[in-house]
This record gives sequence, structure tokens and C-alpha cells, in this order.
Amino acid sequence: MSILQAIKDLFTAKVSVAPPAQAAQESVACLDAYWTSPAGIVRQYLALVKDDLAQAEADSLRLAAHYGDFADFFYRADFDLFLRREVLPFQQPTTVHLGFLDKDHWGAKNPFNFPGPFYSGESDTCGTGPDQAPANIMLDADGCEFVFRQPATYYEVLCVVNAAAVEVLDSYSSNGNDHWTTEACRNWWHNRGRLLRALQGEEIIKRNEGQARLYFDYLQGAAEMDLRRYCYFLETGHYPVAEGSALPALS
Repeated sequence: MSILQAIKDLFTAKVSVAPPAQAAQESVACLDAYWTSPAGIVRQYLALVKDDLAQAEADSLRLAAHYGDFADFFYRADFDLFLRREVLPFQQPTTVHLGFLDKDHWGAKNPFNFPGPFYSGESDTCGTGPDQAPANIMLDADGCEFVFRQPATYYEVLCVVNAAAVEVLDSYSSNGNDHWTTEACRNWWHNRGRLLRALQGEEIIKRNEGQARLYFDYLQGAAEMDLRRYCYFLETGHYPVAEGSALPALS
């Protein structure tokens, strides 16, 4: 949970138990207490992120033990429903509402999202995503979040899930498999030059503290093979694990 979510939860809790006027006064006082101590905010936020990452690591071991091979877990046509209806309740059995991935944001997806199950639409600009999932999430020049690399481990899946959970506008979706096609992936790949140029921009570099370079290098290296494997999955329904599989070309 981010510090922003903690504030929102505190506000909601007070409104639900106090008379309107009293709730408003107490909520304002609580917010004032948070925002008048910037150093305290930073310390609490960093502690919450550290806890989230540690919990993701612990939960990833449970998922691996329960579901086995990661490729079989992640690369499945029904990943969206599988994740929301089975995996999240298994990971968080005491959480009543897990609806933060329920919306389809395909029509408003950030064009910098790398093809795959996870993607973001029009997010907030709080910048919490890269803290929760530094190997997968970064910010565009406007401070909006996007998925620059799809998860490659159980741990990274949970980190992206955490990024989605703390994003105020619930702008993440996990139904990319319902929309991406080989042709759409090819078109995205052919336009990557625009993204490479953007990743060298001063504002993106400043906002991302090194992740812009990670994405830049990824697009010039392993990304092509990852995308061809994803296209193979889209066409056949399974991930290419055998050596010598005939992967779709991107040209």
C-alpha cells in the first residue's frame, strides 16, 4: 500500500464512522499532519514500498510452489480472468475487493506499453508505479505510467499487480491477450523508432532515474526475441519453450 492509499483509507475510515462535519474537520487535520512533515511522508512511503516488495517476494514463492512453470502460468489465453478470479484471491485470501484490474483500458492505452497481458491506460501522475515494479514500469514525459517490459517471473507479476493496486485511477488492465495480434505487434514494433527517440528526451530521463536507459537498451536487444515469442503464443496458444521453434518475424 502506498502513502497515497494510506491517506485515502484513513479519510474513508473517518468519513464512515463520524458525523459529516466532524469527519470533514478530522480528515483535513489528518491530511495537514501528513503534508506538513515531508520527511515523515518520504520515510513512511519508502517503508511501505519496502514492505510491498518484501511481501511480493514471499508471495512469489507461494505462487511458484502452487502453479509451477512460469511460462505455463503467464502465457495463457485466459490470463486476465485467471489472474483476477483465481490468482489474486489465492494470493490475498482475506481481501474482499480486488477489482483494480477489472477495467478494459485498451482504447486509451499508453502507446509506450510493451505488448503483452499487462498495460496501462491514462494513469495518474503520482509516480508510484516505478517504485512498486522497477523492472517493469516507468513514466512517460507527462508522468503517466506504462509497462516497459512484461513480467518474466512470479515476483515481477506481483510487483506489477502492486503497481496497479496503488494507482489511484485503476488505469491498469491485464487483458492484453484479448487485443494484441501478431499484426498489431508488428505495427507496434515498426513504430519503435519514435519511442527510442522519446527515451532520450530530457524529461523522460529525469523522471525515470535510469529506467529510460533500461527500456532503450531492451528495445535494442532482447525485446525483439521476446516479442516474437509472444507472437508465437498469440498464434499457437502456448509459449515456445523448445529450441528451434519457428517464431513469427516482425518485419
